[in-house]
Amino acid sequence: GEWVAEEKLLRCERERERERKRKRREAEMSGIWARYNARLAEKPLQTKTLTSLTGFVLGDVVAQSPDLMAGKPWDSWRTAKMAIFGACLHGPIGHYWYGFLDRSVMTAAPTSAAAVATKTAIDQVFWAPIFTSIFFGTMKALDGKADEISAEIENKLWPTMKVNWTVWPAAHIINFRFIPSSQRILYINVIQVGYNAFLSTMQAAKSADEPAAGLPDAIKKN
Repeated sequence: GEWVAEEKLLRCERERERERKRKRREAEMSGIWARYNARLAEKPLQTKTLTSLTGFVLGDVVAQSPDLMAGKPWDSWRTAKMAIFGACLHGPIGHYWYGFLDRSVMTAAPTSAAAVATKTAIDQVFWAPIFTSIFFGTMKALDGKADEISAEIENKLWPTMKVNWTVWPAAHIINFRFIPSSQRILYINVIQVGYNAFLSTMQAAKSADEPAAGLPDAIKKN
């Protein structure tokens, strides 16, 4: 009986310790989120730029992880290019682009079905091909191969857009319906880690038909 009581006491203590750890983790996450939002309110463009830099770097790490696990060397320049694009183009342009949509499209009912559908259509029909072309052009320019930009876009734009349209229309319906304007870049970058892995893989490929290691199946299916 004494052993059983002692065992119950130890079990209760373990449960209390787990609960204390859970509450500490929740408090830490709440603090991080509060600091991020405070920073976002104080310096929105800078914060969104750093958010995009992080999202693009993480996407490239995901894309290169199969090679890294196979013992191949890390392509640091490839990661640097993704970081440059995220920080210098995706973050700043996204800040102004989504702000423009929110200020311009059906401002009286910004989360109505019509507003959400209109913003999504404009983003995906108009902006997505431009963004994708800018991405491939920037990657080639950073490699010092500006003369190959046109061929690169011609070769890879359509296969990339087909993958884009399996991801972003649904993601943006959620974005424009439920996500506050100030949080759009964060939300997009969370979704975009996986998509950035695809973009990183596609830009590193010699052609759309010969993708680099990383996400070959996702590309070949499209």
